Order: sequence, then C-alpha cells, then structure tokens
Amino acid sequence: MAQTIAEKLLTRNNLKGEEVRAGDFLEARIDGAMCHYHASEPMHDMAIEAGFENGLPEVWDRDRIFVLLDHHQPTLSQKLADENALVRREVERLGIRCFHDSEPGIAHQMMLDYGLVRPGELVVGNDSHTLGYGAINAGATGITRADMLYVLLFGELWFQVPHSVKIHLNGTQPDYPIAKDIILQLAGLYGEDFAQGMSIEYAGSLVPQLSIDSRVCLSTHGVELGAKFAMFPADATTESFVKSRTGKPYEPLAADTGAEYAREIILDVDELPFVVAKPHQFGNIAPVDEVLGTRIHQAQIGSCANGHYEDIEIAARVLKKNKVAKGVRFIISPASQQVYLQCLKAGLIETLIEGGAQVITPGCGICQPRVGFLSDREVCITATTRNFRGRKGSQSAEIYLGGPLTVAAAAVAGEIVNPKEVLRGL
Repeated sequence: MAQTIAEKLLTRNNLKGEEVRAGDFLEARIDGAMCHYHASEPMHDMAIEAGFENGLPEVWDRDRIFVLLDHHQPTLSQKLADENALVRREVERLGIRCFHDSEPGIAHQMMLDYGLVRPGELVVGNDSHTLGYGAINAGATGITRADMLYVLLFGELWFQVPHSVKIHLNGTQPDYPIAKDIILQLAGLYGEDFAQGMSIEYAGSLVPQLSIDSRVCLSTHGVELGAKFAMFPADATTESFVKSRTGKPYEPLAADTGAEYAREIILDVDELPFVVAKPHQFGNIAPVDEVLGTRIHQAQIGSCANGHYEDIEIAARVLKKNKVAKGVRFIISPASQQVYLQCLKAGLIETLIEGGAQVITPGCGICQPRVGFLSDREVCITATTRNFRGRKGSQSAEIYLGGPLTVAAAAVAGEIVNPKEVLRGL
C-alpha cells in the first residue's frame, strides 16, 4: 500500500523488518543521536541512578553519537563550567568520536554544517527543535533524557507511527525570506496544535524555490505546532547542500502517490501578509497592520529557526540604507561559527555594526533568558523561536515574534511597521 514519508522512514528502521502504518507501534533502529549540553545527565547522572556505578559503561556506536556543547559557550557560571567539564570527561571515557566542545553555536545548525545528519535517516536529539533536520529530508525528533539514556546504550527506541498532515505551499518566493511568516500564518489559521503528534510533509510549487535556510525554519517550528516530524522531500537543493558537507552515502525518502493523510492544507504565499505572534503565545497571530506603531525597545534575529545567513543578510540589506532607531537594541546572533564566517566573508557584519546593530556570539543565548534580558514592561520583537511570558526575563515584558524583515524594519523605525515601507527603499 502507498505510504507517507513517515511510514516509509519507520518501516525502513523497523527492527522486525515489517511494513508499518500510521498508528502502529515499533522498535526502531536509530541512525544518529544528538546530545547537547544536557549530555551529562543520560551519560552520567541518570546512568548512575539506573544502577551503573560510574556512569554509562559503554555506548552503542561511538560514531553515531554527536555531542555538541551548545547553549553555554562561553560558559556563564561556575556550575555550567563544571557540567561541561563532566561532559568532556565522559566523552573521552566512552570514546565518542564526534565532539564539538569549545565552538560556540547551536547544535542543530552544527549538525547540518558538518554533514552529521543525512536524508532518509532517523535521528533523535535531547532538544525539542531537533525536528529542524527534516529540512534535508531526515526524520528527526526530540526525545527525553531518559529515552536518550536508552538510545546511547542500545541504539534503538520505540515509536508510534504518526499520522501525517500534508502542507502544500504554492506561489513564488520573493527576494526576502518568508518562512517565518508562513509558519506563523499556519499557526494562526489552524491553531498551534493542528499537527499534534503528527508528521508534517511539505509539498507544493514553492518548495523547490525555498533555500535550506527557509526549510530549516519551517521544519524547526514543527514542534511549535505539536508535530513529531516536519519533513521536506529531497531535491537538487538538498543534494547540493548535503554533498558539499559529507561524502557519506544516503537514501532519501519520498511519499508514494496515493498515500493517505489525516489532513491536507493549501497555503498561497502570494497572498501572504506580514504577520506577528503577539504576546504571549506562538499562535496569537495578527497581521502587522493590526499592531502598527507598537513601540519597541529591543529587536533580535537569531536562534535555530532564524539565525541563518538569509535572515542576517536581509537585516544587513535594511541597515545598508538605514540606522537602528535611537533607544532600540538590535541584537543579532548567527546560528553557528560557520554561519558567522559566511556572513563575515560576505561583508554583512561590517554593514550591521555600522548600522547600529550588536552582533553577538553564535548560540542559543539570544533565544532564552541568557542574553538580552528585558526589563519590566519593555517590548521586544524577535525572529527567534518562542514568545511566552518570561522568556527574556521580566514577567511583565512583551515579546512579539516576526520574520527577520519585520524585525529589521521595526529596529530602524523604533516601532512595529509594515516591512513594505522599508522594502521600497531597498
């Protein structure tokens, strides 16, 4: 029978070698496991609680476990420094070969930068935004630390095959990134739980036009819609990206004609307005025209969803002819050192700094209450991942989510504006 991408993925990795359908339970072979700064818990603390006196006695495959110390590079406290030191000791003791230690950046972006994940693979990570690898046709999902302990020992994990929702994106890609507006619009139209426990498959005439950066944004935000996976088909763009980073073989996945979907959604991006998520919920969506004139104190571009080259490039384009408004802190954080280097070579960093932006160390800090805290009643507009109350410090601060062009336009205006006003001058 015809299968969706998720059904094919889990059939391929089913330890019993049997075909599975949506709703089936199975034990699946894991192709790769991503551990970030929480690695100390499954490798050491939880392993001791499970009865291993000195931590994990061994790991299932030293070449398929990827440890990347993100979130806290450079470390911000003695406690974090001690935790990172523990991870270093455990990685050496267990003989794990892939270890990115003192390199600032976001683990998810680094997994892609270094070709550690490939199309058609089943990859798990101890972070909710692991879904982002679906941009290159991988089945990727976040798991608990207890599940990661099991994966590190055995290289397998149980799954229930998710039902799938197919999202057709039709229209033409403009000369600026719109992925954030797409995902916010979907949340606004259908609710931020419309893909709860499901696998999202992207299709439609827009997909071949989307950069990997845009696909990563859409796949990463699958978790904000409740999804288990969020996957794109493999195409020439995928192949070019992957083969420039790894020579290892891979076998992409494609849905069969006639595969059954729990739901199909069609979105025409040519009619897509610029939108924002108002405080304090991802699905609290409004067109920017409804919040025009909202005074801002801080603007941000970064995170695993929007810290990519194209997100930073549009900000540099805006600041080429404009300056950050007085009283606004415009903070930009590349998703990884590789993205940072790409921006440097393209001359973007100089433009950003001359325009009044602050470019900070790559990493997750910009997305969380670690960098750029907000004071009481301050307002921030950000192209990061989440806007719940207290995400950036003060419980009375307000956070709006928007695309990088919307954020950059607000940074130079000092308030939320329709980015079309800025586009006319670019």
